[in-house]
Amino acid sequence: MKVSRAATLAIKNLGHHQVGKCNICGKSTIFICIDTKTVRNNMYCPFCQSSSRKRHVAKLLISKIFTNISSLVEISAKNNLDSVSIYNTDVDDAFYQVLHNSTSYYCSSCIPNVQIGTEISEQVSCQDLEKLSFADENFDVVITEDVFEHIRDYEKAFFEVYRILKTGGYHIFTVPCFFDKPTLVRVDTSGAEDIHLLPPEYHGDRIRGKILAYRTFGIDIFEILEKIGFETTVDFSNYLDRRYGIFDSYAFCSRKL
Repeated sequence: MKVSRAATLAIKNLGHHQVGKCNICGKSTIFICIDTKTVRNNMYCPFCQSSSRKRHVAKLLISKIFTNISSLVEISAKNNLDSVSIYNTDVDDAFYQVLHNSTSYYCSSCIPNVQIGTEISEQVSCQDLEKLSFADENFDVVITEDVFEHIRDYEKAFFEVYRILKTGGYHIFTVPCFFDKPTLVRVDTSGAEDIHLLPPEYHGDRIRGKILAYRTFGIDIFEILEKIGFETTVDFSNYLDRRYGIFDSYAFCSRKL
């Protein structure tokens, strides 16, 4: 979204901004609302540009791994990340801003026509979640945000995340999900060619412009993950989360057993 467009929407939604403290960059701030219908994907921190959704992921990362801090920026200040290995499938985001100096923080991008495993920059590589180049049991935490609905063979990708996680490690992730019905399959991927069962749904993508959504997950996601070997919970945002700019959000946490 262009800056001018975002500024116009921010002014329009002035009454919906929220004062709080960002749990990523640690700044006291005003979280900026640009769309009241999709606050999960906005309510931006003007300092690190994190969204409500990303701060929800940070909330789980802190509660599961770094229990003695209130914001991720404190990890760098206390130099206590190097003992925890993290792989994030996003790059140049708010997490990268505060964690990239650690030798145990890795991230990636899926770039067309670039060989899997190719190093793009220091600790940043080209990866495909269906065939990751990392060794078995390599990470304590894997982070994915609204990615798996766009993966053709999502079960293969979940198995890959399971493979690269250490026993007891966490996959902290977000996906659009129905909690009152099964997964909605939008595209039949059982054959070599995609067969659209519903009108194509595309989501915005920084590299490709738009990307196809193969499904919207449903309540059966817990059974799918259990069969792979994960113990999965979902955290719904609550009233107290508003202080960290987390609104109308949910995030999953799968622990490798």
